[in-house]
Amino acid sequence: MNRYFISDLHLDESKPKTTKLFHTFIKQIIKENINDTEVYILGDLFESWIGDDYDNPFHDEIKLLLTSMSNSGVKVFFLFGNRDFLIGETFLSKTGIELLDDPALLTINEKRVLITHGDQMCLDDRDYQNFRAMVRNPEWQQEFLSFPISKRLKIAGEAKDASKQSKQEKVIEIMDVNEKAVAAIFNEHQIDLMIHGHTHRPMKHEIVLDGKTYYRYVLGDWAKDSAIIIDWSNDSPQFIDLIN
Repeated sequence: MNRYFISDLHLDESKPKTTKLFHTFIKQIIKENINDTEVYILGDLFESWIGDDYDNPFHDEIKLLLTSMSNSGVKVFFLFGNRDFLIGETFLSKTGIELLDDPALLTINEKRVLITHGDQMCLDDRDYQNFRAMVRNPEWQQEFLSFPISKRLKIAGEAKDASKQSKQEKVIEIMDVNEKAVAAIFNEHQIDLMIHGHTHRPMKHEIVLDGKTYYRYVLGDWAKDSAIIIDWSNDSPQFIDLIN
């Protein structure tokens, strides 16, 4: 079984190099799909998503790419990120992608593996956690989706600008995961390994709990010309760097 884990692509019309890299990745996956292949997208596939009813040529392009991967026999799984949690059933059914709960538990090579976007572990960023609680509320989402597309685009743009400004004012440690939150998840789910995105700080972390060693793998974001993803086609997960 070939398994690939990707996150934080932040696909957007303003980032053509990232879109090109995604094209290359999917073509390579389809070309090499000799055996069973699974692709896990751990959130933030898009820079923003204001609802399945907002159609434009760029979204159609990405939908076709994803559909081509699904139709080739590759199983594609998706977790909500903090930018695309409004992706709905229409998008999923058109592209053949399966939505997973966050977190999701997998068994790979007899290891219990938890995958998640990861933003819920950034507890030190209280402003973000308050915002997350608001926008993940079903009532807020229903109200937002009832607005005209023009108003939704305006709100999304303002939220993006506010997020960018907020990040500039915070030290990077505040926006990283909280170690106690990580340990709590390992203990609650009795997992051997965790894979997540969101923080854009790719690295393999060693965690020691009660004398036992566990691992946390962090995926990278997709910059203009490269992306750090995980290929778990052999015994253990390996970081690989995609380059345009």
